[in-house]
This record gives sequence, structure tokens and C-alpha cells, in this order.
Amino acid sequence: MATTLSFVVGRGSLSHNNRKFIANNVDKDRMYLDRFYKQESLEEAYNKIFGEAIAEYNAKQTRNDRKIGNYINKIKNSKNNEKVFYENVVQIGKMTDFGVVDENGNITDAAKLAAEILDEYANTFQERNPNLYLFNAVLHMDEATPHLHLDYIPVAHDYKTGMKARNSLTKAYQQMGIEKAKSRMDNETVHWQERERQHLTELCKEHGIEIEILGIDRDDYTIPEYKAAMKAKDEAEAEIEILNAEKAELIQVMQVADSNIHALDDQLEDKEESLKEIEERIKAAEKIRVENEKKIESFAEDDKAVAAELDKIQNQATGVPALFGGEPMVKIPKRSFEKLMKISRSALKLKRLSARYEKEITAAKDTIAKLTKTIGTLKEKIKGYEGFIDFKGLATALDEFLHPKQKSIIEELAELRSKKAERVDEVPQKTKSKKCEMEI
Repeated sequence: MATTLSFVVGRGSLSHNNRKFIANNVDKDRMYLDRFYKQESLEEAYNKIFGEAIAEYNAKQTRNDRKIGNYINKIKNSKNNEKVFYENVVQIGKMTDFGVVDENGNITDAAKLAAEILDEYANTFQERNPNLYLFNAVLHMDEATPHLHLDYIPVAHDYKTGMKARNSLTKAYQQMGIEKAKSRMDNETVHWQERERQHLTELCKEHGIEIEILGIDRDDYTIPEYKAAMKAKDEAEAEIEILNAEKAELIQVMQVADSNIHALDDQLEDKEESLKEIEERIKAAEKIRVENEKKIESFAEDDKAVAAELDKIQNQATGVPALFGGEPMVKIPKRSFEKLMKISRSALKLKRLSARYEKEITAAKDTIAKLTKTIGTLKEKIKGYEGFIDFKGLATALDEFLHPKQKSIIEELAELRSKKAERVDEVPQKTKSKKCEMEI
């Protein structure tokens, strides 16, 4: 059995990898077959790796503005093109030869074999790469083809100035013994990938799988170039399988985010309408309150006249002997009694009106406070979705997926010729044994 290997740079969607977000291309009935080797939060991993170095660095700083608060944010805003973490998606073969299920829906032997090899590769990744801290690793068996998602943070040690441990991919490679870059196209990443490809190729051989990568180091250009083009085509097809799954998930995430934003916009609009209605009610209640305050003030202004009137009525009152030991009584003129009742009724009515409108105003204020808080929460959620889309670069990534830059076969062959010429210039001509390689 001869096949290809694919090492694709993944998007690093941890929610997708850990199945917190389930895309349409995932078979939920096969999720139980997935293997989760490690699931550590990014924050926990950074604290474990860099916490001590950050604390030691900050302790030496006399100015607060030079201290490091959130190292993750510092990396995000770095001008050195550093990434918070990196991801590789590793896959053996394509859906046509290593599909997870057959036409009857049964798990294929080829998929089981691929899973066994990938399992061994994942379990030894950290040992081979001590400077690439693996904080999330998952084997997916619920999509078209078995594949690994390996998410890691590069860490380099022993810096003489600044933090002693830092996020640096190049330094991390070098401290693992990876050969330094010779050119832009022949760098540490390429050297590391070659080492990982070789290791996985050996694992495949041990399980009876031949990884066939055709070279072009022959005098006859036509046939080797044709074979190289076919090899590139097969590897591209395997990579397309992975990228199409990434694309499908990306589109779905954006659709969910977009629908949630629209839903929040609708809720926000409804709440704003309610807010306007409540504000109008408050204005009406305030108007009534002001009117009653004026009435109360007018009565306060007549307070002396009312007091004089009451004194007058009191002076008109004459005692009436109690009969049979009952309660003593007073007698006043009928007109004075009517004035007294009018004053009492007015005071009681104003008291009730004041209490009523104060209650309405308090309730209205409580309602508007709750609505204002709700609107603030909705606005924050909208900002969160917009920030998520911006941080993940979903809009740009979607455009790249929908409008990929494709090379013609002429361009591919020209590029192959150029690479061959570079190798001829750099490497002495000698007989080379065929090697099994894989594309990252």
C-alpha cells in the first residue's frame, strides 16, 4: 500500500478540535471514536510555561509601565509575526484510500490502521519536541479521514536579557537541535518538518504502509517532472480534503456569529423601543409630580391663612356636657365645620396623589435601570462577536477560502524546475537512494 502524508497548517480552532463547536461535516454518531490526548486551556498553558519568567522579570522592574501583565496579549500585538500558538493537522492518505467508513457505514481497516499510527505519533510528539509545548491534541475519527490536530506553544529558554523564557519558534527549533536557516526557503521550519516527516514515514513503514514521494533527481526531465506533478497533485488533493473541512466549519461559524449578531440587534432594537416608551411614561409622571408639587407649594404658601382659619374655628368651639359619663364633645358653627372638612379632604387627597405618583416614578426608574443594563449587556455581546470575527480573521480567511489563489500546471512545473536548479547548485551531485518524504 503506497500513499501520501499531509502536514497542513491548521487554523487552530480549539472549540472545533475539542468538539465544543460541531460543524456540519462532523458525524456525531462517530464522535465516541475521537481521542483527546490533552486539553489544557491556553491561559493555563501560558502560566505554566512563562509564569515564573514573567514574575522574575516584573520583580526587577521599577516602573509599572515596563511590567508584563498579560503575556498572551503581548504576543498578539507583537510586531515580529509571532503567534500565540501553532497548529498542524496530520493526515495519512486521502478519503479514497483511508476513509473512515465504507459504503455500508462500517469503520474501515485502513482507518483503524491510520488511527493506530497517528496515535503513536501523537503520544511521542512531546518527547521528540520538548520546546514545543503541546497543550491540545486530538485525533478525529468523526470526519472523512482520520487526522490529528496538534496545538503547541514554542518556548525558548536562557535569554540573557528580558524574560528568560519566551515564545519564539525559531529559537525553540534551534534549542532542539534543528539546523539553522540557510535561506528564506531553507529555514528552521522546513528542517523541522523534514524531521517529523521522516519519523512518521518510519512509523508507516513499520505498519506496512509505503509513503511514496517521487523525486526529480534524474537526467530525464520529462518523466520525473511528470511524476513530481502527479505527486504534487495527490498531496494537494489530500490537503484540499482538510482545507475543505476547515472551510465548511469557517463558513458555519461565521453564519452562526452573523445570525447571533442579527438576533442581538433585534433584541437591542426591541429594548430600545421599550426604553423610549418607559422614558415617555417617566416624563408624563414627572409632569404630574411637578404639578402636584406646585399645588403643595401653593398650599404651603396659604399655610398661615389656613392656620388662622383653624384658630378661628377652634375659638368658635364650645364645650358640650357629657351625657351619662361619655366622652366630652365640642360644638362649632356648621359653616366652620364645612371649612374644616374641606381643608382635611384637600390635605388627604394631595397626600394620596403624591404617594401614588412617587410609587409610579420609582417603578419606572427601576424598569429603565433594568432595561439600560440589558441593553449594555447586549451591546457587549455584539462587540464580543465582532471582536471574535476580527481576532480570528474570519472575514479574511473566508475570502481566501472562497477565492483561493490557484497555480496552473505550467506554473507548478516551472516552480519544480526552479527548485531542482537550486538543489543542483547547492548539493554536490552524487547517487542518492530514494527517500520517503511527506508534504507539510
